[in-house]
Amino acid sequence: MRERTAIKIDRTSPLRLLVFLLLFNVVLKISLITANRAEYTDGILQILLFSVPSKLYPPLFTILVMILKPVIGDAEMSGRLISALASALTLIPIFFISMRLFDKRTAFYSGLIYTVSPMALRWSTHAMTDALFTLLFFLAACECWKTSVQEGGQYTTHLTKATILTVLATLTRYQGFLLFPIVLFLLVSFIIRRKKIPVWAMISQGLWILPIIWIVLYGFRHPEQFVERAGTTWLQTLLNIFLLVESFLAYSPYFLTLPICFVFLAGVFYVKRQGEGHTKFLILFGYLLLSLLLLQSAFSSFQSRYLLPLLPFVSVFAGWGLRILSEIWRKRPLIFNFLVAVIVLYGLGFGMASIFLQREAFGDLKDSALYLRALNLKDTPVFSNESYKDLGPVKMQYWSGYPVRPFEPSQIHGNCIVCLSSAYGGMGAFYPATRWLRERHGARLITHFESTLVPFLPDIMQEPFSHQNPLALTFRYTPQYFRTEIYQIPKP
Repeated sequence: MRERTAIKIDRTSPLRLLVFLLLFNVVLKISLITANRAEYTDGILQILLFSVPSKLYPPLFTILVMILKPVIGDAEMSGRLISALASALTLIPIFFISMRLFDKRTAFYSGLIYTVSPMALRWSTHAMTDALFTLLFFLAACECWKTSVQEGGQYTTHLTKATILTVLATLTRYQGFLLFPIVLFLLVSFIIRRKKIPVWAMISQGLWILPIIWIVLYGFRHPEQFVERAGTTWLQTLLNIFLLVESFLAYSPYFLTLPICFVFLAGVFYVKRQGEGHTKFLILFGYLLLSLLLLQSAFSSFQSRYLLPLLPFVSVFAGWGLRILSEIWRKRPLIFNFLVAVIVLYGLGFGMASIFLQREAFGDLKDSALYLRALNLKDTPVFSNESYKDLGPVKMQYWSGYPVRPFEPSQIHGNCIVCLSSAYGGMGAFYPATRWLRERHGARLITHFESTLVPFLPDIMQEPFSHQNPLALTFRYTPQYFRTEIYQIPKP
């Protein structure tokens, strides 16, 4: 069976193999963009970047949403379509870099592993920058690698492409700047070695003015966030970083799935025997792995999507590991076929479970906002305890179309609407707040909405102490319940 499968792959042209995988990715991921009931705060802020200046995100994703919105008719669906297509298109560089590093069969295995990855599936369905950034980041990294193994005119061509793609990645998420030291090293080493300036590569460096202009005009809030999340002492900060790095590494096999992690480690082990180009690709991966782990751990936010830009690299090495195992188990085809079946079924099953069992995140909040939109409240003040820093109830404002105000007990008065969500502060804050409204203001419950999710991958949690925290995975597979209640405060 394994031999027949291998022969079929070897006899099929690379283009047909790629088209088969690509079509499957496109159809699967586009069919899933309606699965989620709502979006996360990051996604809404990215959609509203030009109207709600959060100072957190660069503009490329938002610009693409604005271009697509008149065609699709809805900003959220436009963002989800961009994510689905970007996630599907990431398959292309994975396939070609695997074929260049190894062979056609490895390219097919790498593409197959990426296709069934739960992380790729989950973040291809949300209106967020993650999938688009992963595509541009990996394309830029591949061009950096190609530059390092080329000479002459091809060197400057690939370096120019690497610069352009790195800038585009940085205009999608600021983590793209992690590739700048590599681009700079390649540029300087060429000038020193060849005693001349690569004109187009040097000109392309001027594109860095774009993210600089954006930051100057719209601000850059991330340093403030790092300071807010730092420990009380530098030793405590270092300990926090170490604990999160450790947690990311410890849970990575779970995020990837154990079968994919197994073949990935096999691929990394055997890649060192291949040659200089393979070693450089491994070093590039190691640098980006360390950089992203340290950066996101210093940011003190534990989310699996932060590792998504590394997934294409993992897929390449995992494809090679599967290729090696196919040779090792040449005389035991049942073992190899069983492994492939487990990778595909486990990956797809895990991915679908994470999508459909986590699809209701903030669904109750969105339903309450849409309910308010339908009430036609006109000048009635609306308050909500949804909050994000000093930006107020961003999601409620976006979904309801009303200028919803932050919930402040001192500002509550007669003839207003109050929406309280258990997602903010947990049930320990939710029930006292609703009781206070009823007892202090005689509030009348108009309606309520509920949502439930089962966190296979890190998500919002019922109690805030485990949100964006490794503790969240202690409660994986445990249903998380959320409730939003809408109250009418009568006239005094």
